[in-house]
Amino acid sequence: MSKTIFLLAALLLTTAPLSAQTAKSATPLAANSQQPTANGTTRAVVVGISDYQDPAIPDLRFADRDAEAFANYLRSPAGGALDGDHLKVLTNQQATMGKVAAALDWLLDVCQEGDQAIIYFSGHGDVERKIISQPGYLLCWDAPPQVYMSGGAFNLRDLEAIVSTLSTQNKVRAVVVADACHAGKLSGSGIGGAQITGASLARQYANEIKILSCQPNEYSIEGEQWGGGRGAFSFNLVDALYGMADGNNDLSVNLREVGRYLEDRVTAEVAPVSQNPKVVGDPNERLASVDVRLLADLRSGRTSQMKMLFAIESRGMEDDVLATVDTTVQEIYRLFKKALKDRVFLEPSNACAEVYYERLTAEPGLARLHSTIRRNYAAALQDDAQMVINKWLKSDLSEFTYSKKATTEKYRTFPKQIERAATLLGEQHYMYPVLQARKHLFEGWLLFLSISNPDKELINKSLTEMRCALHWYSELPQAYWIMSDLFGYYLLQPDSAEQYARKAMELCPSWLFPCTSIAAFFSSIGEFDRAKPYLEQAIRIDSNSAIVWNTWGYYYHDQKQYAKAEQQYKKSVQLDPDNANAYYNLACCQSLQGRVRNANEYLEQALKSGFIGYNWIQNDPDLTPLRALPEWKTLMKKYFPDQVKD
Repeated sequence: MSKTIFLLAALLLTTAPLSAQTAKSATPLAANSQQPTANGTTRAVVVGISDYQDPAIPDLRFADRDAEAFANYLRSPAGGALDGDHLKVLTNQQATMGKVAAALDWLLDVCQEGDQAIIYFSGHGDVERKIISQPGYLLCWDAPPQVYMSGGAFNLRDLEAIVSTLSTQNKVRAVVVADACHAGKLSGSGIGGAQITGASLARQYANEIKILSCQPNEYSIEGEQWGGGRGAFSFNLVDALYGMADGNNDLSVNLREVGRYLEDRVTAEVAPVSQNPKVVGDPNERLASVDVRLLADLRSGRTSQMKMLFAIESRGMEDDVLATVDTTVQEIYRLFKKALKDRVFLEPSNACAEVYYERLTAEPGLARLHSTIRRNYAAALQDDAQMVINKWLKSDLSEFTYSKKATTEKYRTFPKQIERAATLLGEQHYMYPVLQARKHLFEGWLLFLSISNPDKELINKSLTEMRCALHWYSELPQAYWIMSDLFGYYLLQPDSAEQYARKAMELCPSWLFPCTSIAAFFSSIGEFDRAKPYLEQAIRIDSNSAIVWNTWGYYYHDQKQYAKAEQQYKKSVQLDPDNANAYYNLACCQSLQGRVRNANEYLEQALKSGFIGYNWIQNDPDLTPLRALPEWKTLMKKYFPDQVKD
């Protein structure tokens, strides 16, 4: 039987953030030799505002989610297991000026010597346009859009007075975490209001510890690539405190380790846009104790995950910069963004994203946007490949319901697009090796698709591209998968095929296709004892997968147990009514059992997808009885009019 070979690739996505576990009693976040004491208590006020009351203040996307994630950390054993008596969380409409002030007053009233007070704020920071000498405001939910002194905004002088009182008078260890430098068209945006606020936050007035999202001259970046929708700073900070920053494995995290972790992760992940988190205070201050079990859970969710590049938003800053350039440049920028949206990248040469990009990056007036433009162009260039890879990861066979010619055409431009993305980011960017690996992966796959008969030259070229991909990124399960198919189906080297399939499974244990493919290969060569364990493993991964039951059908089909094979194929079709491969296999089964008219109906179901090629059908021995039907030529002429002559 000639079985269709599915070649799928899967790049792993970041998992959702670790869910916090709530405990009842409150314990210190960490003990310190000076303050707080081992008997002290931790209390925290956490504020996050994405949806501002006044529409003139631009909303943020994920500030409230960042606050909730930080609060969940504090509720977990790793963060002190804070309960409602020790943790005040204010998000969006709850975070009015009055409620924020009351919560901070609560810290002043209840925190005593040896305790720890944590203040977390994620939202907008700004200054009054008319008074540039003041240190700035943290905008609460009910802030007015222009005159912050009228209320609704927390003056940084007052915040610093609270923090200094806690630190010096109450002898409390004060920890301030601020993510307030977001882009937005605010009252003070024309004079760098967010940056002035950031500079004020960075000053140390007492012995407090501060962890800030970025340097005063930068913006804080947020996006869906971090935990499904978070800020780059907050997402990595929570990871750091859970223990990901514990570089010396002493089961504690100090300020120096947090600073290094944030610098390594945030700076790289938003590049080439500039965001460099800042820490202020004694670098040896211990911030967190590591809960080994929680850290293990966090790390296990990140095993074998491929790095990805996403576009980032520049709202607010984008408006300010574009307002300073002439209308011609504004129009080019509009065309550039439209080209990215329409996926018109490298051609035609006079009207594509590439030509617009070159013109925009040569414009001095857009200098502040150049890094964002470069980042977003690079992300868009590899986005087509990423969307396809995501489908593969989900075992979405719709990506394979094309003829070989159509499939090859769809992926033809991927290597060039990915190569251009890598060039834009540069060799020092953390994504450069991954992008180079993807380029070679798709080059090798296009070669794989071009193999119509055992062609040693094409096979070796495809293998060379896979090895180049692994040179750039050694933990690339798709490359091992493809090598398994090449060594199995084309070079007939079962031991090598199994070796590479197992490597793919090791890197990605929940990926179905290495299991089903190696099982199908062993069935095709009659080594059923070697096939069955992989089929059983596939069942454990996903018993509701149409692909799994289709492969079980192969297993019985190759043993000439056609009735059992037919049961498995029908189950596959029930799970996926559009599964052209299962319909084709049912046609083969019916044909071999002499039920040729049923076979003809199943074959037409497969042909409707355009998935099965004419030469494949003509040369498949399983369909020999079916080809004797008078209806055969009618069916072939219907779907292959160019190949069938009267």
